[in-house]
Amino acid sequence: MKLLIVYNKVWPYREKIFEIINEKYDLTVAYTDPKFLNKKYPYKTVFTPGKQVGPFFFHKDSLHKLCAQYDAVIGLYELRWLRLMALMLNPWRKYSMSFWGIGVSASYSNKFDDKKQWDFVRNFFGKRAESLIFYSDYPKTKFVQAGFSADKIFVANNTTYVSPVNGQVAERNTFLFVGTLYKEKGINILLEAYNNIDIPRAQLPVLNIIGDGPERPAIEKWVQEQGLEDKVFLHGAIYDSEILKTYYTKALACISPNQAGLSVLTSMGYATIFVTEKNAITGGEVLNITNMENGIIYEGGTAELTAQMSWIIDNKEEVIRMGKSAREHYKNNRTPEQMADSIMGAVEYALKKKKHA
Repeated sequence: MKLLIVYNKVWPYREKIFEIINEKYDLTVAYTDPKFLNKKYPYKTVFTPGKQVGPFFFHKDSLHKLCAQYDAVIGLYELRWLRLMALMLNPWRKYSMSFWGIGVSASYSNKFDDKKQWDFVRNFFGKRAESLIFYSDYPKTKFVQAGFSADKIFVANNTTYVSPVNGQVAERNTFLFVGTLYKEKGINILLEAYNNIDIPRAQLPVLNIIGDGPERPAIEKWVQEQGLEDKVFLHGAIYDSEILKTYYTKALACISPNQAGLSVLTSMGYATIFVTEKNAITGGEVLNITNMENGIIYEGGTAELTAQMSWIIDNKEEVIRMGKSAREHYKNNRTPEQMADSIMGAVEYALKKKKHA
């Protein structure tokens, strides 16, 4: 069975998911970002160029002609990809169509399900797809209440691959931030909170920052101004899971004040608690955290984060226990195999529904 996934990038955090799916189907991943050209993967890929016009993206070539070469198609549930959405209006479409995404509005400028004015458009196209795949249970409940059949909605809980941890791990004695260095993520809040921890300098855990982005020059300047060159280290972007593992497994906590994305699951996979505020930007990943059981969700603000980081330093045994609980949640509920199984379940359902339409 030939399956096409219409995507934007061949994200490193999706590679394991795609590899598992490719074991069952003849998988091709279509992408729009040219930086993935000439890269090799264990599954097929195809470049589908396009043009960004304001908030909208237009594929250059006919998506229908591409999709017609496959039995089943999974597309991003992205309303601004107009030619992808238009496939739902094609009366000659013989391939099954599934949409995959968060299922509600979410971005750096909009909180999870904060903007509801486009829900009717999302529902219009979603009802014409054979199945829907969401990152969490939250949108499924919302869509069922809007009149969708629960049978066509599949929850592939968002997750990512973590490298196996074998043998003795390092002592946990650092703080960690992982992600693109955008101001919206609250990296400045983390730095100020870290600098306000009231303990002797020698006892202050190192803060490792992994990621690149527009805020990096400002962060480097701040570190120099505060004289924290021996405590705060910027390592740049790291995608190699084996290297990332070395940072996660020695961290007391991974902290991201204003965003709780896939780093939540990576942290859990490495038995590292994730710390974020209650109104953090998320695609639903924050719903994995049970406060003070397998992570920490605080009210918000620099002073409160300082208090939480101080508590972590003073309660290492409890923090390690919480990390183990996070690891169990990952192993039992959020493995790549489980995510891939749900996606393939949606494909099988869509194929049957299209066949009997």
